[in-house]
Amino acid sequence: MVANRLVFTGRLAGFSVMFGLTGVGKVNVSHLLTAVVESVAPGMVILFGCGGAYPGMGIGVGDVVVACEEVYGDEGVCTQSGFLGLEGMNLPVIETPTVTRYNRFPLDRDLVERAEAVLSAEGFESVTGTFITVSCSSGKEERGKMLQRRFGGICENMEGAAAAHVCDLYGIPLLEIRGISNLVVDRDLQKWDIEFAAARCQEAVLALLRGL
Repeated sequence: MVANRLVFTGRLAGFSVMFGLTGVGKVNVSHLLTAVVESVAPGMVILFGCGGAYPGMGIGVGDVVVACEEVYGDEGVCTQSGFLGLEGMNLPVIETPTVTRYNRFPLDRDLVERAEAVLSAEGFESVTGTFITVSCSSGKEERGKMLQRRFGGICENMEGAAAAHVCDLYGIPLLEIRGISNLVVDRDLQKWDIEFAAARCQEAVLALLRGL
């Protein structure tokens, strides 16, 4: 147990690993990740799970996607002129002598490129792009289109930017991999396949552990 959260430890593909199920949302992933980092100081973090892809990105259910950037999609203020993000409000979430972050968190470029190469060698046709983290998932296609246009994302989730935020604070590289369970269209659960998406994501993560 770490901070009253169940975790599993062992060795996998030559790595010492600690696995924890974060649960849904920014607070859950931030709590578990902070507790783990304070306990064992990992060399890297792999965040993986499911996500919803925006239409028109060439991504379908069961595809694997890799984040090159994470974005807080709904941190800001809605004004009469439209959405104003944290930078427009002059409210950085990280501010140090070397780094200032608002809504956007670029991920480690070298790690992303290594992951792309491993997945390609293992037969995965992964897509890399910006992930958008939201507290309220898009159950309407029009809202998804609005977020995609605003931030240039390929998919959305509910945890990634918070994980990137914590990893940035500690200076730990983060790799985020997701299996696509659905397209962000008008909500129709019959078209979702969470089990397939999770299985494909698991296969991708195991391939990465073997190849990184």
